[in-house]
Amino acid sequence: MNESEGALRGAALVLEGGGMRGIYTTGALDYFLDRAFHFDYVIGVSAGASHALSYISRQRGRARRVNVEYCNRGEYMGFGNLLRTGSYFGMDFIFRTIPERYDPYDFESFERNLGRFVIVVTNMLTGEAEYMEPRTGASLFAPAIASCSLPLVSKPVFLGGVPYLDGGIADSLPLDRVRADGFSRMVVIRTQPRGYRKKPSGGKALYRAVYRGYPRLVEALSSRNERYNAALDRLDALEESGEALVIAPEPQPGLDRLERDPERLNGLYRSGYADAEALADRVRDFAR
Repeated sequence: MNESEGALRGAALVLEGGGMRGIYTTGALDYFLDRAFHFDYVIGVSAGASHALSYISRQRGRARRVNVEYCNRGEYMGFGNLLRTGSYFGMDFIFRTIPERYDPYDFESFERNLGRFVIVVTNMLTGEAEYMEPRTGASLFAPAIASCSLPLVSKPVFLGGVPYLDGGIADSLPLDRVRADGFSRMVVIRTQPRGYRKKPSGGKALYRAVYRGYPRLVEALSSRNERYNAALDRLDALEESGEALVIAPEPQPGLDRLERDPERLNGLYRSGYADAEALADRVRDFAR
């Protein structure tokens, strides 16, 4: 590790969601830790926010361990969880049991971080994104759980009496937020390959049935592909103009957001690490 690399203050680090595809992100983040690439501003969506936790606390390897070594346990994810708790992913197990008992989270290191960490969540009442900045260990995991709570298979997370779900519903790639927070350059770690575009879900009737008390959320869910694809077009333009540096995986046929095969997941981790390594000098020069 080269501790002389130090803080990277010239660009924001943007982490896309994507469920288990986010293991790619953990590989890239571990390479950043190996090089002591510490961004002063990190914004994460859904799984991206979850993986950012161990990056900010500088616990190399922890995000991969939590999501690969435990993913085949019933408490981690499965329909048993959905029947028992209302959520396919075992949020208590992932965000409480593992950090407290099996793979301790370094809350003190998180609180020593002087940079900004932004978690994207979706307000179910407005259908719009909100951007939360936890500063203490006590306030850290609740917005992360909200950001990771996938529609249809997760319970709403209430924060301050307001129900929230997955941040990717309203803002999968928070490029505008990064600009609003004062950054003209950004390093973006994708979980989908270049050229990917999201197809319409066709699930509006189901959304209306499940979220009949939240019409603005239904509209946000129904138009998600349009906004996501528009954000991808903007990201392509930012990369072309030199304002964004994108790290993205190669196509992974057959791999989806609920992948549980450790061999495939570890391969995805290694590819994220290798892709970040290949771009390391560009990242360093771009973000300083």
